[in-house]
Amino acid sequence: DGVARSSAGAESKPDWMPDSPETFVKALLPHAQRAANELGTHPEVLIAQAALETGWGKHMIRGSDGANSFNLFGIKADSRWEGEAVPVRTLEYHEGVAMKTRANFRAYASYADSFNDYVAFVRDNPRYRDALRKTDDPAAYFGALQEAGYATDPHYARKILEVLDSEPMRRASSAAASNVGVESDRLGG
Repeated sequence: DGVARSSAGAESKPDWMPDSPETFVKALLPHAQRAANELGTHPEVLIAQAALETGWGKHMIRGSDGANSFNLFGIKADSRWEGEAVPVRTLEYHEGVAMKTRANFRAYASYADSFNDYVAFVRDNPRYRDALRKTDDPAAYFGALQEAGYATDPHYARKILEVLDSEPMRRASSAAASNVGVESDRLGG
């Protein structure tokens, strides 16, 4: 019951922080289901990517005022982005060497907007065509995303697969599956 209130608050409270992987999954599952349907993959695949990018929601990209960017997928704001952006220090890899740098990341009004933009980002960008042909196989999908330059971390695909295959993910997915109808209704799904 306390989890349901936390989950419902995910969309309405910009300072929401999940207290567990289960809470993170329950809050995001309705959005992940919609996005996964559009991409032809499983919702857990997208939740695993978001979990890696945000530390299960505990390390969201925030503006200098502390405002949540709702950016679940670490998508940068390049010159084509017309929305809000948040400048932050980040770790990038250049020729295998990790270097701290400053980059602008996209900011959204909600987690739903983050999932919607992720779908559009990978679907509309020609460099991810190969990845989109492999959405039924998480290892192949994330490998193709990495190869196409989605992230500079040379171990990005492996790290997401480790999250996807982790005990916290299994527990969270199992717990979320038992309440998915209830959670979907509470989050406006």
